[in-house]
Amino acid sequence: MEKTLPYWVEENPLLIGILNFILDRRDSQLERGKEARISFRLDLRAGSKRWLEVLEPLRDPDQDEQELWNELQHFASEYQCFAVKPNPKRRPGVAEWQGAQLIFRDASEEQLRLWLNRPSPNLRKSAWISLLEPYVDRFENPAAFPVEGLELQAGFDSAEEVVSCWAAISRELIFAEQITWRQLAARCFKGDSKYLDLPSRQSLVRNLFPELSRKIRERQLLLHAYLPEQFAQVIFIENQDTFISLAELQPSSTALVYSEGYQGGAERIRNCGITRFSTINSATTVSRQQFSQWWYGDNLGSLPVFFWGDLDYEGLRIAAALKKSFPELQCWRPGYDLLLNSLHAGKAHSPDLAEKFGQKPIEMIGCQYADDYLIPAISANNCFVDQEAVKTEALLETLP
Repeated sequence: MEKTLPYWVEENPLLIGILNFILDRRDSQLERGKEARISFRLDLRAGSKRWLEVLEPLRDPDQDEQELWNELQHFASEYQCFAVKPNPKRRPGVAEWQGAQLIFRDASEEQLRLWLNRPSPNLRKSAWISLLEPYVDRFENPAAFPVEGLELQAGFDSAEEVVSCWAAISRELIFAEQITWRQLAARCFKGDSKYLDLPSRQSLVRNLFPELSRKIRERQLLLHAYLPEQFAQVIFIENQDTFISLAELQPSSTALVYSEGYQGGAERIRNCGITRFSTINSATTVSRQQFSQWWYGDNLGSLPVFFWGDLDYEGLRIAAALKKSFPELQCWRPGYDLLLNSLHAGKAHSPDLAEKFGQKPIEMIGCQYADDYLIPAISANNCFVDQEAVKTEALLETLP
C-alpha cells in the first residue's frame, strides 16, 4: 500500500475534503455499530451543513472548478476509492460535476486510513484504554472520557502526557478549598491558564470529577460603570475609549457600563457573586445600591437598556449575547445612526483592512432596528465602522 497521498491530491481542497468526510461518515457508523453504503451527490443546494462546507471550493472564485472536477475524476479512475456516476438528468449548459454521485468502495478503506493517518475508532479505543489504565484511579468517573479518547493536541509531546495532565486535576482539587478555572488549568496543563476556558473542557472536568469539581469557583466578570445620582436608562458600551469619553461628559440620567466584549460571559453576567463592579466616577452609596438592585433584581423592564458598539458583525454578536441576560436590550440608535452615516458616506473600512475578515455574517439578533437597518447595511456595503469614529460630544444632547 502507498503510504502517502500524491501531492496534487493534498493540494486539491475539494478532494481532500471529500476523503476526510468519507472517513468521518465511516467512523460514525463504526461507533454506532452499523455499517452501510456511503454515497454522496455533488449538489450545492442540498446536504448536511458539513457536506456543504466540503463542497465550498466549488463556490470559491479563486478555485478553478473544472480543474477540481478533472482531478477528482482522475483520482477516482486511478485509485478506485470511489466510483463517479454522472447526473443522468443534467441539462445542457450545466457543469458536468453538478448532481454527480460519488459511491465509496469499502475495499479502499484501509488504504484511505493509511493515507490520511486516521486509524479506525475501534483501534483508537483499544489504544486509549491501555493508555488510561495506569491513571484510572485518579478520576471519580473515568467513563466520562470519549470512547475513542482524547486527541493529541499541539503543545503536548505524547498522548500519555495529555492523560497525565488531566489526571493531575485530581490532586489539585483534593487539596484545594477553592480554586478557579484559570488556576486549575495553569497548574495542570503546562502553565496554560486558558486551557480550560472552553465550555466543552469544563464540562468534561465536571463529568470526570462530579464531586470534587464543586470546589471550582466560576471566573468572575469585572465590569466598569459610570453611575450618576439617578439614572433613567443604561447603555452598554463596547470599547474603552468611547466609554471613557462618554463618562467624561457626565450624563446626568444615564448609567454607562463598559462591556469589554463580554460575549462569552453574557449568560452569567447577572448571577449574584459572579459580577464585580468598579465605578469610573465618585458614585454615591445610594446610586450604587440602586444600580445593584436593578442589576440583580427581577425588575429589568423598569429601565430601558441599550447597547452601542462597533458597526460590525462581532459588535452585534455582543448585543445578541447580552440580550440573553437583558431581554429588553436594544441597539442604541443615536450612536449607531452616526456610524451608519459614516458607512453611507464611504468612511468605512473593509474587513481585510482591520483584520476582521474572520467575522461571520449574521441574519438577525432580535432587535428590530439592528435586524432591519444595521445588518442589511453591513451586508450591502461589506464594510465596517468602529464606534471611536464618532465625536461623542455630538451625543450629549441624546442622553437624558
